[in-house]
Amino acid sequence: MAQSPAGAWGYKSFPQLLPLYIFKGEPAGRSLCDRGCTAVWPIVSADSNDEPVGLWSIVKRDDGRLQWAYRNSPVYTYFEDRPNDAKGGGKNMDWYLDEHAYAYLLSVGVAMPPPPAGVQTGKDKKVEAVAELLQP
Repeated sequence: MAQSPAGAWGYKSFPQLLPLYIFKGEPAGRSLCDRGCTAVWPIVSADSNDEPVGLWSIVKRDDGRLQWAYRNSPVYTYFEDRPNDAKGGGKNMDWYLDEHAYAYLLSVGVAMPPPPAGVQTGKDKKVEAVAELLQP
């Protein structure tokens, strides 16, 4: 991770920085983004020997992986983003359940259960979480 001269945080992806996101509405210190979700919203992984620093901490996910968090909010990238081209801001965490995203997940090899009849929108989820670009 690195901070730009303007102060925005980014994930180092040679040769430039990818935007980082947190989800407003996700509980502090816990990721609700499951396997299908992380295919679209890749986590910013932490290693077991990494140490928290300043406003950055490490959370343990339900799947056992470690993930960086900023101000106790788990941090993600977005699959469509390119350096200096953020496209994930404002999207709901559950958007990936629509029929287009379901087809994308299958196309990249994510094992998914058969889709339910009709379009699954995820509106039955108890928590709504919206992606927000990580700002200092």
